[in-house]
Amino acid sequence: MKYALGVFVGTLVLAGCGSVRYPANYVLNLQPPTARVAPSNGPLGALAVREFRCPEYLCEGRIVYRSGPEEVGFYEYHRWAMDPRHAITEYLQEGLRAQSLFKSVGLQGSDSEPEYVLSGSIERLEEVDEGRDVRAVCTISAQLLDARTRSLVWSNTASQTVPVEKRDMRGVVGSLSAAAQTAADRLLQSMAGQLAATKRSEATNQGMPAR
Repeated sequence: MKYALGVFVGTLVLAGCGSVRYPANYVLNLQPPTARVAPSNGPLGALAVREFRCPEYLCEGRIVYRSGPEEVGFYEYHRWAMDPRHAITEYLQEGLRAQSLFKSVGLQGSDSEPEYVLSGSIERLEEVDEGRDVRAVCTISAQLLDARTRSLVWSNTASQTVPVEKRDMRGVVGSLSAAAQTAADRLLQSMAGQLAATKRSEATNQGMPAR
C-alpha cells in the first residue's frame, strides 16, 4: 500500500508544486450496535467504562502503516479527525447499553459508585503491507473488574484483519473501520457469553433453575 499510494500521492505533490497542502482527516465509521432483548434473569449493576488506552504512535493523529514487522510509517497528510480511543470506547459503551447486560453504562466518573469497571487497550490499528497484499489490522484487549472486590470478572483480546480492496485512503480507513467494529463486536459477544455462563453457574449452585 505504501508503494501504491506513494505513486498517487507523489503525483499530487508534483501537480501542486509550490502550493500549500493541507492534511485530509478521517474518522472510524462504526455502525450503531443492534439492540438486544434484556436478559431474563435481570441485568448486573452499574458499569463504568474507562477510555481505552493505546500506544502513543497509534493515536497521535497520523494514520499508521507497516511495510515490515519492525518498521512503522506514518501518512503525514492523512490523519484521524477523532482519536480512535474515543471512537472505540464510545462504540463499546453503546454496545453494552444495547445488550442490556448492566443497569446503567457510563464513562468513568459519570456514576458515583459503579459496581463494575471496564478498561482496555487498542493494541493495533494499522495498514499492513506485504508486497501487493494490503490489509487493515485491529487488535483490542479488554478487562471487566468487580469494583468492590477488584477481582477480574472477564478478559479477552480480539483481532481482525480485513483486506483493502480499494487502493486509496478511503479504502484503507473503510477497512480499518470494519476491522475495528468486528474486533469490538467479538469482545462484546465474549463478555455477554461469560457473564451469562457465570449467572447460570451461580443459579445452579444456589439450587435455582438455570435460565
